[in-house]
Amino acid sequence: MLIFQKAQGEIPIKTYKSALGLLAVSLASVAWGVDLSDPMIKEVTIIGTKEEKKSLSGSGIQISAAELRRHGYSDLNQIVSSVPGVYVREEDGYGLRPNIGIRGATSERSQKITLMEDGVLIAPAPYSAPAAYYITNASRLYAVEVLKGPSAIQTGPHTVGGAINLVTRPVPLEDFAEIDVSAGTDGYHKVAGAVGYVMDNVGVLLEGFSYGSDGFKQLDGGGDTGFTRNDVNLKVRWQPKTELPQTLIVKIGFADEDADETYLGLTDADFATTPERRYSASQLDRFQSEHRQIHLSHSISFNTDLELTSKLYFNEYHRSWNKFDGFMDGPKVQDVLRDPTSFVSAYRTLQGLRDSVVGSYSDLTIDVTDNDREYTSQGIQFDLNQNFDLLGAEHKIKVGLRYHQDDVRRRHQTRSYSMTSGVMLSDGISRPFKTNNYAQTEAVAIAVSDDISWSDWTFNIGVRHEDISGSVDNKLLDTLAENTQTITTPGVGVYKQLTDSLGVLAGIYMGFSPSGPGQSGAESEESVNVEYGVRYTTTDVSGEVIAFKSDYDNLLGRCRASDSDCQVGQEFSGGSVEVSGIEVTGQGQYDLSDKMVLTSQFNYTYSESKFKSSFFSRFSQWGLVNEGDELPYVPKHAGRWQIGLESDLWALDLAVKYQHGMRETPGLGDVAEGLHTNNITTIDVAATWFINEDVDVKILARNLTDDSSIVSHRPYGARPNLPRTLLAQVRYRF
Repeated sequence: MLIFQKAQGEIPIKTYKSALGLLAVSLASVAWGVDLSDPMIKEVTIIGTKEEKKSLSGSGIQISAAELRRHGYSDLNQIVSSVPGVYVREEDGYGLRPNIGIRGATSERSQKITLMEDGVLIAPAPYSAPAAYYITNASRLYAVEVLKGPSAIQTGPHTVGGAINLVTRPVPLEDFAEIDVSAGTDGYHKVAGAVGYVMDNVGVLLEGFSYGSDGFKQLDGGGDTGFTRNDVNLKVRWQPKTELPQTLIVKIGFADEDADETYLGLTDADFATTPERRYSASQLDRFQSEHRQIHLSHSISFNTDLELTSKLYFNEYHRSWNKFDGFMDGPKVQDVLRDPTSFVSAYRTLQGLRDSVVGSYSDLTIDVTDNDREYTSQGIQFDLNQNFDLLGAEHKIKVGLRYHQDDVRRRHQTRSYSMTSGVMLSDGISRPFKTNNYAQTEAVAIAVSDDISWSDWTFNIGVRHEDISGSVDNKLLDTLAENTQTITTPGVGVYKQLTDSLGVLAGIYMGFSPSGPGQSGAESEESVNVEYGVRYTTTDVSGEVIAFKSDYDNLLGRCRASDSDCQVGQEFSGGSVEVSGIEVTGQGQYDLSDKMVLTSQFNYTYSESKFKSSFFSRFSQWGLVNEGDELPYVPKHAGRWQIGLESDLWALDLAVKYQHGMRETPGLGDVAEGLHTNNITTIDVAATWFINEDVDVKILARNLTDDSSIVSHRPYGARPNLPRTLLAQVRYRF
């Protein structure tokens, strides 16, 4: 069991009391006292209804609960691959720590996109340390929204690419109970249960999840390579009998993870013969984490045209990742895996075929570092929506105000081990911390937008302003670095309805991603983003073709613990960069007969990228860059096609996903030259039998053709995607 300690740097008492006071004002109407006129629950969404999506002046996609159920993914990477303009870099095969990018924003641990749960920032420390080592359990999701274009400025703080809002299951309107059990290949198992109970104007939802696997990788010498995740969540909804319709929702959650995961991969030659192999040097690698949250949400409608939503939130996350981190005094592991014939002793030590020779010139003592971190994230936000008519035009004013504070406490402790007959034994030497610091950030953000509807036109005019202050206390060097950032980012979008089903859209806005706390040598990341395209919508068919271009003034690269020759959190400037492309998406539903429906969904993204200057960077993902070089980890082609048949008794769904190989260092020419990932094509199949209204059974196949591809060489060698996996699922609702 992990033990949490209170991190430094709490919100100032005065500020917190003021925030609570504001929330109290919005809750004061609870005492007003007449029947609630509208019992319907309003979901926590950004885009809104299907009709609102039709005239959205920016590009946005909603994935509904019905779509999520089709394949029953517990991997967010697979879910968002159905959205154009979204790039995914797989890592462990199960999606435990997703790497998601949007329109060229780096996918590295999803740190350059805004991640939300029910409209609330959910990354462990979105400002201080935005790398998303925690993400909402995908099995809990009721819907997913991906927002791009000018409308993205209403979310923040990271708007260069866009935002993903993970909508969890709402409190039901009637009593229910449900259990979902799955089992499959490599010991995969999932047990999920939910109970809903409604008492007059109070509703309760309790959910519990536990899922895991024995792992598909095989550790040299034997050992565990699997994981277990648990999740318990409680939601309580109160709709007081007052004159004005209002709802109070309290959400409390706990999650933990225990995974025998590693960053250590293979040489390309070993991958070609046994892609699911793991070297002995990773035998001690283990990731453990705990996450706690409490979110309060209150909404009140003063009339049909004015609504105020208030949210108070607190998240706490602690992770300990004990992992292979190279040799204490030997060569770089990246060099060993890239050219094992030049480093035979080190290579054989990784495999456990050669003992470490301690105290000699060829000392190959293994570095195992526990990256121990504690995060907190807390704040309060208000969203005011006002609708009115003025001069013949309909206006929808949205005002968002958020005070946010987050922090991270890093203690990276090194321990040294000798490889002895394939077993790693501690040498007992006391080692200093690699990293020992505390970083914190406070931010005040305000966003104002106006959706103006006039005749067949819809205009969106918006602006976002952020005041950010942060600091890093480096306890190894006994230094304190502080910085402030102030940014105002405008945006404008337009949509024109040409016919009942066809419309055109265009938009331009300034994107922003803040630099980390205490960073004095790197400016924040800023971009000018443009998009334009056409949208077609009918009752049964819809689609979009959108061209986009993101022109970065200052691309930021951020050092992670697994990067070499840099300090954790250190930032590097990549100068001016351009990313452009085309997104195509379409979906349709066709009635083949009175009892048979055909559904289809397709998306495709073509992307181009280039650095606009030449330079040399100590950031390991860039190095020597020549003007015109393409960016790492931006696939030129990515797409997914899903087709399904459904009747009253059964359903069959097939999905084919393709992602072009990505270069892992800047360059030009054939992506197959140099460090790169493979082209990946996977086929997933889901067959469902509806036994009755309460019971359905699924047979699922992931990666049906058992395609083995290199999904990454970073940080330490080639790692594979999930092999063919077969699952059986039974869901019973009562």
